[in-house]
Amino acid sequence: DGSFDVKGQKNKRSRAVVVVYKDKLIAEKYDTGFNKDSKILGWSMTKSITSSAFGVLAKQRKIDIYKPAPIAEWRNDDRKNITVNDLLHMNSGLEWEEDYTKICDATEMLFQAEDMGKVQMDKPAKFKPNTHWYYSSGTTNLLSRILRSQFKTQQEYLDFWYSALIDKIGMNSMIVEQDMSGIFVGSSYAWATARDWSKFGLLYLHKGNWNGEQVLEESWVKYTATPTNTSNGGYGAQFWLNAGGKFPDAPRDMFYCNGYQGQMVAIIPSLDMVIVRMG
Repeated sequence: DGSFDVKGQKNKRSRAVVVVYKDKLIAEKYDTGFNKDSKILGWSMTKSITSSAFGVLAKQRKIDIYKPAPIAEWRNDDRKNITVNDLLHMNSGLEWEEDYTKICDATEMLFQAEDMGKVQMDKPAKFKPNTHWYYSSGTTNLLSRILRSQFKTQQEYLDFWYSALIDKIGMNSMIVEQDMSGIFVGSSYAWATARDWSKFGLLYLHKGNWNGEQVLEESWVKYTATPTNTSNGGYGAQFWLNAGGKFPDAPRDMFYCNGYQGQMVAIIPSLDMVIVRMG
């Protein structure tokens, strides 16, 4: 109850809270107008879905994230050494501005661009790769664009996200929106029920295993939750981390998907727990 506003207040603005402990749903509450079937926008929690799609491809040995990103436009300039790993870590060194208090690269991309990934792709290098961490929704949409390049047809690309990951773990309510060019908006636009968001957390809590099937390599989950260079223990591979102690009262092994309006899927291995909060 403490996660929700009392009548007449608008401070916490929680819409849903789900707590799963030792694989059991032990607590669940919704604000007025929402219930277990309500699809809620995850905003930047979608970035963690995008990362996981790369994890599946890596498990299938269909991509090497440590090789230069497969972008022809970068081959003859100082961006040619940027790897997919650098992009997953938000450590590419590409120019970008993400400031939602004003019109910026991120807002122009999300509300005006037809091909969102191209916005970041066209930006120049500002720093050398793996030397400067900077949070960029453009980078994640570029990653989604790179994923499209791994498939021969548009339909194969669209199906992959669902058949290899989303539907495989029973997130049957999830909808990921596409931009006008047909690329999933991997930075921001995935909708799902709070219960289905908790399933995503459980996949990572169980080190990539879902009902006996290894959807992601255990090493991928470890990679995801390992601090990125220059992030001060705050970021992994499209997941946020508590390794640097941002939440002093929470265990340091907590890692989490995070989005606008306080959306969160917190994975806490030491407590065998997943907590979902949607606002």
